[in-house]
Amino acid sequence: MAYPPITTLPSPPSRQDPTNFADEADAFLGALPDFGDEANALAAYMEDTIAADAQTSATNAATSATAAATSATAAATSATSAVAAQTAAEAAANATLWVSGTTYSAGDVVYSPSTYFTYRATSGLTSTVDPATDTANWTLIGVGGTALLSITNVTATQDQTAFTGSYTAGAVVVTLNGVILTDTTDYTATDGTTVTLSTGADAGDEVSIIGFPTFVVADTLPLSGGTLTGALAGTTATFSGAISGASIAANSGDISGEFIADSYNETYSALTAAATVDIDCETGNVFALTTDQNTTLTFSNPPASGTAFGFMLKLTAGGTHTITYPASVDWAGATAPDAPASGETDVLVFTTVDGGTTWYGALAIDAAG
Repeated sequence: MAYPPITTLPSPPSRQDPTNFADEADAFLGALPDFGDEANALAAYMEDTIAADAQTSATNAATSATAAATSATAAATSATSAVAAQTAAEAAANATLWVSGTTYSAGDVVYSPSTYFTYRATSGLTSTVDPATDTANWTLIGVGGTALLSITNVTATQDQTAFTGSYTAGAVVVTLNGVILTDTTDYTATDGTTVTLSTGADAGDEVSIIGFPTFVVADTLPLSGGTLTGALAGTTATFSGAISGASIAANSGDISGEFIADSYNETYSALTAAATVDIDCETGNVFALTTDQNTTLTFSNPPASGTAFGFMLKLTAGGTHTITYPASVDWAGATAPDAPASGETDVLVFTTVDGGTTWYGALAIDAAG
């Protein structure tokens, strides 16, 4: 908002100009009330502006103080974590090859000849079992013979942006003078060796690159996804709850041998009346249709030839309508059954073993309800 203007006063009356004295006096005196109002408005504006600026400055100062306190806390936390990580790194770096039959003291650090992971003894023992499998006496402290944390500390030069360390992209923490930086905002780290700051550091700044390892347990399946190959062997396999999976539904997975279920359910699909109605074999095994006009039926997406497929159709006449079936349906006596009378329901069954080239159809229930 612009400051309120003050209108310039007219020339004041002067005794040196007696001819215009009266007119100038009237004009000058007449302008004084407006001048006073404008002066008061300007004063109020200045007062409000000064107060608002003072409030903004106070708020900014409080915000800066809070941010400074937060940064100090983060710096202290980062420093503590760095010391602990450095200790772990130094311990792992001094690991020796584990040898069966050797006597170890609690705290001794070795690496496994089978996994090359690093372990620390939790008690004194004469060890004859590889630490990779002896979790009772050894605890994992490193992966691949290195520390669980890879830490690189660099003292920056003026305006330095690129720093070299060792990390896995997406598993790295970068600090500047103990303050944790934000990935992709304050720095980029994508190639496993270089960290690039968005803004150059000052001379003497301490930059730390803390890399975390990717730990993968072999021969396991994730909760979602994954591929299980080969046969499942065993005397008994028990599953609780529903067994489902896109691989079975979408890729036509087979279960060989005899399959026994306490209860077998089929998918039911209610079809929408129309002049042409398609029965999609991939959407169910039991279908229902109430006609509202003469209707032509089509069958789509049966399984490939060599796999049997069947479905049941509950057909209700919503009036006196004709029903036309696919030409591929082979009826007993080569004649399709009559359409149900208005208000009646027929139940028909269909099956194919050759991918829908031939459907065998039969009227199972006539004129129900």
